[in-house]
Amino acid sequence: MRVIGLVNQKGGVAKTTTASALAYGLARNGKRTLLVDFDPQGNLTVACGIVTNEGNPPALKLIDLKTSAEIENLEPGLDFVASGIGLETANMILAGKPCRELYLKRALKKFENEYDYVVIDSNPSLSIITLNVLSACDEIIVPFKPEFNSEKGVNLLIETVEEIRQINENLRIRGFLVTMADRRRRSTNESVEYVKEQAQGCQSKVYTSWIRQSVVAADAPKIGKSVYDYRPGSPLVADYEAFVQEFLKEEEDADTRKK
Repeated sequence: MRVIGLVNQKGGVAKTTTASALAYGLARNGKRTLLVDFDPQGNLTVACGIVTNEGNPPALKLIDLKTSAEIENLEPGLDFVASGIGLETANMILAGKPCRELYLKRALKKFENEYDYVVIDSNPSLSIITLNVLSACDEIIVPFKPEFNSEKGVNLLIETVEEIRQINENLRIRGFLVTMADRRRRSTNESVEYVKEQAQGCQSKVYTSWIRQSVVAADAPKIGKSVYDYRPGSPLVADYEAFVQEFLKEEEDADTRKK
């Protein structure tokens, strides 16, 4: 089981849309997938059309090792753990606990024989909740909007990952994904080139697949549908399908090298 986090300490970079698209894409390629909303804002939960107890959401219950996880099935091969504002209390509940960063990692261990992938949507800040995501992940993917402010967020995240390796020494940044892109703008390409340089410095890369800016990403969550179900023939979906295939090709290449 591989645990993949979608992480960026800057908001507004299509992180939630990308987490959803990756999980749906993996499931539709035959991979048993668990999608976890670990953001107290619960935007992914709303986008999946799930109504839950926001004060005591399944994501909060997930890290209570004495209770059973509440899991929803979204479609064949894809399960979901919902979130809500109540997850914010985890920052206080865990503050005085020993090994406070490891609760999510421990909780996910119980699923290691049930899923091929766990995809986690993280909150866009640095808190105990975020530390739990980074400690639980094998790898993270960093969606970024190619603009100056996002460059700052990328640098901050790289520094944070280096620090977290004291807890999770195997954590790596699998790749940076260009989102909300407008290829016509010169600044877009300049920003991507900058991130490529930073990625090389941490033994990572920028994915060749780019995700364009699209109203589909904004409209689909309003009716509780994935972008795949809302506009299956849209250019945005084609972008995400290309990204998922690039992700899976990496997996195949890694398996080949192990043999």
